[in-house]
Amino acid sequence: MPADTDIGNMALSRLGTRATIADLTENSTEARQINLWYATVRDELQSLVDWNFNRVTQALAASGTPPARWSASYAYPSDCLRMRRLDLGASTWQAGEPASGFEIASNGSNTFLYCNEDRVTAVFAQRVVDPARFTPGFILAFVDCLAASIALAITQKADLAERLARQARERIERALADGANEGMMPKDATHVAQSLRIRGFDGSAP
Repeated sequence: MPADTDIGNMALSRLGTRATIADLTENSTEARQINLWYATVRDELQSLVDWNFNRVTQALAASGTPPARWSASYAYPSDCLRMRRLDLGASTWQAGEPASGFEIASNGSNTFLYCNEDRVTAVFAQRVVDPARFTPGFILAFVDCLAASIALAITQKADLAERLARQARERIERALADGANEGMMPKDATHVAQSLRIRGFDGSAP
């Protein structure tokens, strides 16, 4: 699997430039821009789509004191980018739907998850920094998003930056659709993930 530097160079290739980098921390315009955006774009993309490589199921540890509106407080996983759902042993959740029935808040120094359950297992998007764990689909989407983020600063071409941004959005849409289909079940099911509904897919198209 590619390393961080390989992903950066693939993003540069999307710009149509022959420039490459040997390290994300080297003193070059390309490396500085890639290094500036790399972690933020990676984390946002990992949180946006329900990728299988960073989907983690973990029992939460009770911690802190909940506010009056909730009965239980749990330590929020430090490597959690987005909480997908809470597993309460019930079959009330459908694939693609956002997690609900809890609140995430901070007391100024620590983050907690509040809910009304005395035992909770969380399913969440974990921050994964090792490229060896990335799937090919994630790498392609990451390259497109990273290229769109650095295009204007490196090439000064607004039209190229806009085209790459459209390409990145299309790649994300495909990933969202693939993720929804992977988790969804009977072929005749009519449930459409909210992430797709809000983008204009209502499940009515033939």
